[in-house]
Amino acid sequence: MLLQIKNFIPVLALSYALIFGVLASSAILSTYYDIPFEKLTRDPTAIIGVNPFVGFFSNIGILFWCSTSAICLFSSMIYRRNIRKKRLQFLISSGVLTLFLLLDDLFLLHERIFPGYLNISEEIVYVGYLSIVSLYFFKFRKEIIKTEYALLLVACGLFALSISVDLYPSFLSQNWEFLVEDGFKLLGIVTWFIFFVRTCLSQNQESANI
Repeated sequence: MLLQIKNFIPVLALSYALIFGVLASSAILSTYYDIPFEKLTRDPTAIIGVNPFVGFFSNIGILFWCSTSAICLFSSMIYRRNIRKKRLQFLISSGVLTLFLLLDDLFLLHERIFPGYLNISEEIVYVGYLSIVSLYFFKFRKEIIKTEYALLLVACGLFALSISVDLYPSFLSQNWEFLVEDGFKLLGIVTWFIFFVRTCLSQNQESANI
């Protein structure tokens, strides 16, 4: 048992360091913005006292973002010895990009944090995101062509439709507008997830044949 714990020390130390970092950040936010700790630690629906189904769509999307990032990063670790350097970079970058999109979705970066706290308009943030994604596609275009890229194009098309509904006035009522916008977004996230699952499974087959 002691030997097992000794082997876990590096992993536990890193994990706990990250958690303490989050706790320290929470303390800074609580002090600087005068936010009670319970507002930072408890579930939002419990704090507000609303129906637990509030944010249902968003939470499902978060789960798919998280799953995609974890699958890409985990695959890059287990295949790192039997994979081409460019494909390894592709999987790592895809995991990091998805993690960034997860954080944006989870903490409302482009909707609330950047415009409200950093005074950066949502349109400018979208341009920045588009630049990052365009750079990603350009850098890994040769790797993407070797995959089932049609799925990736469908995902991007769905994201584009969601953003269009968000940015431009719609003939729909506000209630239906949110359903259409978030519906396109969730479909895009799920398609993004399917693409990378199939890409990582394909890499598994290639590695098994080496």
